[in-house]
Amino acid sequence: MIMIGWVTMAKLFARLIEPPRDRIPAEKQMFSNADLKALIIPLIIEQVLVMTVGMADTMMVSHAGEAAISGVSLVDMINGVFTYVFNALATGGVIVVSQYMGNQDLVRARRSASQLILISVLASLVFLGGMMLGNRSLLGLLFGQIEDSVMDAALTYLVITAFSYPFMAAYSAFAALFRAMGNSRVTMRVSLGMNIMNVIGNAIGVFVLEAGVAGVAISSLLARAAAAAVLFVMLLDQKRPISIRVREVFSLSGDLVRRILKIAIPSGVESGFFQISRVILTSIIATFGTAQIAANGVAVSIDNINTIVNSAMSLALPTVVGRCVGAGDYAQATYYIKKMLLIAQFGSMIINITVFLSLPAVLSLYDLSAEAAWYAGVLVAIHSGWTILLGTSSGPLPSALRAAGDARYTMTIAVLGLLIGRLFFSVVFSLWLDLGIIGMWLAMGTHWSFNSIGGYLRFRSGKWKTKKVI
Repeated sequence: MIMIGWVTMAKLFARLIEPPRDRIPAEKQMFSNADLKALIIPLIIEQVLVMTVGMADTMMVSHAGEAAISGVSLVDMINGVFTYVFNALATGGVIVVSQYMGNQDLVRARRSASQLILISVLASLVFLGGMMLGNRSLLGLLFGQIEDSVMDAALTYLVITAFSYPFMAAYSAFAALFRAMGNSRVTMRVSLGMNIMNVIGNAIGVFVLEAGVAGVAISSLLARAAAAAVLFVMLLDQKRPISIRVREVFSLSGDLVRRILKIAIPSGVESGFFQISRVILTSIIATFGTAQIAANGVAVSIDNINTIVNSAMSLALPTVVGRCVGAGDYAQATYYIKKMLLIAQFGSMIINITVFLSLPAVLSLYDLSAEAAWYAGVLVAIHSGWTILLGTSSGPLPSALRAAGDARYTMTIAVLGLLIGRLFFSVVFSLWLDLGIIGMWLAMGTHWSFNSIGGYLRFRSGKWKTKKVI
């Protein structure tokens, strides 16, 4: 009955996603419905794979004890800072490449692709060096009050996963280039292989070798390296619309790098600041006790499922909007933004309701204490509510504005939301009102409200149409 209900709602929704006053004749559409499906569906599947493996990692580590899962969840906050920086660089690259493709300038599109790879790998090497030199000091600074067993697990996990930074950066850049070409099937297939490799490696590391967090970390390192290598070889094919030449990767072009960084720096500041704020909040969470730390880690892994559609749409919008803006066709850019946001809202609602209804069964898969399981359930319920109400306007909409070149505005709104909404209200709810980890997640809504209101007002004003990058 539930499936019949979803199908019926989907059919009704399909009739509403193209309001008559915004509809563009099929022969003039830059992206047909088939093109959008070919771009978006593989991205959703890829997000499902990524999130599933994240949950599998957490489940497997949970069998090594709550100290292990707590250590991994803390380090994931740190690694998340670098992941978001790599994604920000990739976003800058895909927007520049997409706009050049929309402008029919494939030469500059290819050169921009090479520059994206260069700056991504260089940034990753800097981060790797920093982690090798200051890993223990950083963990002590951020999480000095945690138990010794949690600290040992965190240190082991951080040192090993730091060596995967160059592969993470390269993979993000390569995947972005395939998205710019509208070919997300390639990254979906490579992601499938990477995640299968990761899951098998996790099982061997945790259950066969009994290596705990080290087994999970090494498995992730090897899987990321393999995936990056496969995409690199595929991008060497000169028959593709966007391909790379090794000599161009090592040939710096200041003009193209500046164009990429014009988007990447504000996006990186926004994303990096978001992750840094999470690290700050996690350092507070570390004082709440092992049960709440473990619940936070489990809830994060489950809640990644809730954002699958929004995350996929945030990745698809730069390609679509970038092409339209590069061609100077803002009517189509507006049309596709509205259409894709409506699709994201509907899909997000379905997923969040489904996850909420299946929550007892999902939590039973984790080896948690009764207290930790209760906290995890409450956190997932809070996140589901916020995602249905504000997730689409808080995530994909700023991504669309960014794709048009309006990255500074989205950065400003996001940072203000983090300072006032996430950080300030987290302190108010969790410490002053003594709500603990629950207060942290309640404060999430105030941050998302800033993003949603700011993005909506900017979109309605039309000022984003004056921010073309190329």
